[in-house]
Amino acid sequence: MQKISFNDGISETLLINLYFRSLENEVKEPILKDEFSKEIVKSIDYDFAKFDSSDLSRVGVVIRAKFIDDALIEFAKKYDEVVIVQVGAGLDTRPLRLEAVCPNATFYDLDLPDVIALRDKLMPKAKKNFSIASSMLETAWMDELKAKHPNAKFAFALEGVSMYFEKEVFKEFVLNLAKRFEGIVALDLINKFTANMDSRKHDTLKFMKKAVVFKMGIEDPSEVEEWDKTAIKHLKTGTMMDKHKNRWSLRGRIFGLIPAFRNSCRMFVFKIN
Repeated sequence: MQKISFNDGISETLLINLYFRSLENEVKEPILKDEFSKEIVKSIDYDFAKFDSSDLSRVGVVIRAKFIDDALIEFAKKYDEVVIVQVGAGLDTRPLRLEAVCPNATFYDLDLPDVIALRDKLMPKAKKNFSIASSMLETAWMDELKAKHPNAKFAFALEGVSMYFEKEVFKEFVLNLAKRFEGIVALDLINKFTANMDSRKHDTLKFMKKAVVFKMGIEDPSEVEEWDKTAIKHLKTGTMMDKHKNRWSLRGRIFGLIPAFRNSCRMFVFKIN
């Protein structure tokens, strides 16, 4: 088994997503089918069991992943040549999940060098699947991808990433994408209520060895469109707590009646060009 450690708490959160996707395989009618994640979990020496009481995140993680998967599949069906970039890829198995339904897609997994090294060691690759070891905030990788695929449409997937950046920093990242690419950005955004919450009260982040801090909250997708009205357009919203209500615990269903909690995490698709 692979014993792993990370330089920061944010990178460690990738194990949360991996674990909850693996558990979903045990559900009779899963929200998301990810048969690849279970074997990866087995290969890692880590105390995953500490997350077993995290009922809200367990459901939310798979709802978020399914929403983004569906957005990418819908996008890929429209074009002959598509590039799908997982930004902050972690140990997400998305290229393996989608390669059969997106045969026209080339997949890139982008993350920090230590995460990419772990990913390349633990995970099998889809046929057209490549790694990029870089900070997402650099622009060199963007220019290289644009040069490699001049005729492609691009889809960028960010899952559990945006909230760890200051708004101005994340804004610059999105604008850098919009200057270079035509396609979509599919991501989740937390609201300001959640951004101001102490992450030590979060049902999974409280278990991180190093404190994880939320830095950005967005109340409405129009805030993102305002960054560049000509290059960014909101296409779709998915409210996590409105989906698969039969899977939420009693606590989750009660929280879903309170607007601040109900909108604590939503998924969005934005068009960029």
